Amino acid sequence: MSSTTHTESAQKEIDYYKERLKKLTSSYMSLEYRNAALAKDVLEMSEGLKVISSLQYKKDSGLKLEELLDFLTENINVRLKMDVTLLLIPENEMNQSFKPKFIKAFNGYNKEAILKKSVSFNTDFVESKSYIISDDNENYKDFISKIRQVLEIDHFILSPIINTEEIIGYIFTGRRSQLLQTGTGLVSYHHNILEAISSVISALRSQIDRNKILEKKVAKRTAELRKEKEISEKLLLNILPYETTLELKKNGFAKAKDYSVVTVLFTDFVNFTSFSEGLESQELVAEIDFYYSAFDNIISKYEIEKIKTIGDSYMCAAGLPVKNFTHAIDAINTALDIRDFVEKTKLERIKENKHYFDIRIGLNSGPVIAGIVGIKKFAYDIWGDTVNIASRMESSCEPGKINISKSTYDLVWKDFDCTHRGAINVKNKGVIDMYFVERLS
Repeated sequence: MSSTTHTESAQKEIDYYKERLKKLTSSYMSLEYRNAALAKDVLEMSEGLKVISSLQYKKDSGLKLEELLDFLTENINVRLKMDVTLLLIPENEMNQSFKPKFIKAFNGYNKEAILKKSVSFNTDFVESKSYIISDDNENYKDFISKIRQVLEIDHFILSPIINTEEIIGYIFTGRRSQLLQTGTGLVSYHHNILEAISSVISALRSQIDRNKILEKKVAKRTAELRKEKEISEKLLLNILPYETTLELKKNGFAKAKDYSVVTVLFTDFVNFTSFSEGLESQELVAEIDFYYSAFDNIISKYEIEKIKTIGDSYMCAAGLPVKNFTHAIDAINTALDIRDFVEKTKLERIKENKHYFDIRIGLNSGPVIAGIVGIKKFAYDIWGDTVNIASRMESSCEPGKINISKSTYDLVWKDFDCTHRGAINVKNKGVIDMYFVERLS
């Protein structure tokens, strides 16, 4: 082989290896670029997972919804290295117009102007529950163009937030063209991240809705319980004195109390038994209710405690459960008002040719024991000889009169005109001085 032939052969071999090296270098560089891009994608995916993780943490920390959404847009913008992130919130129930809120953006972005704008959405697009990557979608060109114009970002992702099959908003995030090295820099896995974030927001919204429903139920039940409590307390106060009710609620029982002097009042309708025989039962009850309701109003006026009614007998006492020094005067003023009411009713009914009652009223002053007995159907009552004598004052009275014992007279003689009846024998009590009260002095 000549030297020339040998040289040409060697040159061909060198050229072959050069070409091989060139191709290997190109493949290596291409692989490096792909590795770099992959590393970047992995990093962004990792940052996206951090957004989801931090959002979940914030959700569980008890933040309010608006605070959470503001935190969300900030996190997306920072961690995914976006230029603008905001939420589009529906302006009405029709979901046709959306307002930007919770904007996080670069300094040159005119947030104040954007916040005043709104984006009109096509009904078909909303109902499709679709997402958009602006540079990778041929179906919504006009809509994408409108969003670019309104929100002033060319490359973006628009991802729906879906709760119970309804759109409750959109996550909008994007990048400026001048900062992108190649393409848009926005790919489908960015949407995957936003979709996962939307699921967390949806779960939070569902939790808030459930809490609101629960709060309404609790508020309603609380109001019902409060009303029931008020009714129960009113009923209890109709049975027991206020002070006794407080003691009973506090301790579960109420101690009997000694009172050194109170004034006890009894009333009784004259010939009630024979009168009632001529009335139907409903009519009789209505009659008793008419008179007793008036008596109740009168004793309330003088802050006297109703004790009980037994048939046509009405019993009350002054000077308890709160002690006072005017009990005798208060009781006689009550007796005068009751007598006047019965007398006025009598005159009206005589004119109308209707049934009417006459009344006897008796009072006595002295010591008593007061308290409640039993564990069912609580009844506030008083005991002592004072009560028995007051009952005798009533039974020893004359129709239309107010009969008081000497112990009561000694407390009120300066305040009322009274007529001494003399010493009258009382069954099982001996002789007692009695007085008719005529009027206030």
